[in-house]
Amino acid sequence: MKKVILIFIGLIWFAFIFYNSAQNGNKSNERSFSVINNIKKEYKSIKGEKSNNYGELPQNSRQEKINLIIRKNAHAFEYCILSVIITTLFFGFGFKGRGAIVYILFICLLYAVLDEFHQLYVPGRTSLVSDVLVDFLGSNIGMWLSYFIYYFILKRNNKKI
Repeated sequence: MKKVILIFIGLIWFAFIFYNSAQNGNKSNERSFSVINNIKKEYKSIKGEKSNNYGELPQNSRQEKINLIIRKNAHAFEYCILSVIITTLFFGFGFKGRGAIVYILFICLLYAVLDEFHQLYVPGRTSLVSDVLVDFLGSNIGMWLSYFIYYFILKRNNKKI
């Protein structure tokens, strides 16, 4: 039953990534700029200032750079979670070790490439090799984090029992 749940969670996450990629460029930009605006609003409320421009899309180059950072981090985070799910799924089927690493990273890289290819056909979106690299970096982080947790924390705790 656990394996079926893991497969279902993996398919849901694949669909979530696809859904995010299917958003047109304007809607995607609005979402990331809204994160910036929410952070600004919270920062101003902590400092006790009134926010008079909440809801407006920022226009200056500093906010554009912050937007780019948020978008790239979102890419990496999506694929980090994907990699954790796939790694956990592989572990659930008893496929661990060095052999599994190649398959985990291949699946994540393949989906990143397909995701960028899909974005070619979404209005206002672009397909960038740099996004594939950011996705692959996020996948690597997620996979190594999963391996670290499994081998150095969970296995070590099981030996003590």
